[in-house]
Amino acid sequence: MPAATGTQQLPQEKLAEDLDELEEAMTGLQVLYEKYFLGIDRRPPDAQRRQVSEKMRLLKTTQVKNTALKFRIQTLFAKLISFERMWDRTLREMEEGTYKRDVFKAKLRDARRGAGQKPAESPAGPSSPQLSDQMIRKLYDTYVVARQRTGESTSGLTYDAIASRIRAQVPELMARHKARNIEFKVVIKGGKAVLKAIPRT
Repeated sequence: MPAATGTQQLPQEKLAEDLDELEEAMTGLQVLYEKYFLGIDRRPPDAQRRQVSEKMRLLKTTQVKNTALKFRIQTLFAKLISFERMWDRTLREMEEGTYKRDVFKAKLRDARRGAGQKPAESPAGPSSPQLSDQMIRKLYDTYVVARQRTGESTSGLTYDAIASRIRAQVPELMARHKARNIEFKVVIKGGKAVLKAIPRT
């Protein structure tokens, strides 16, 4: 979409699609920030945030006649502003040394208990040479956070179940793709959290 010098008008169907994409991108951005605050990622998602903010600004300057779409734009804008204030406050706490990661983790644990999920211990068996327990634990934490942010149930979602599923898939995927290793990441697709396998040849 070209940058607008003033206001612009889009067909309602195209605008609705853009809003769907923006809402999905905002959910993904929230997951990325929570990964950073948990220590899973080493850097904050600055580039992704700029992309979301720019798209929001473009949509905010779009002329909209449809009342429902106009309300949706205003709602998403207010939601993004609220998220950005929370992210910036947490980033300042991290810079000042007052941020308590343990408190953040405790809040996530409470949220999971509220969803009916029981904490699980790492299996005692040997780790896969491709995916260590630590790597799967981080992947599992990210997946749970993503499902919570997309409004999906985490009831019955345990570390053991996810670890077993991933480890069972690795040999088959390596053989199929003739890969040296298989990496996994959490993506938001169609408004749902998905575990995506990435073959490394």
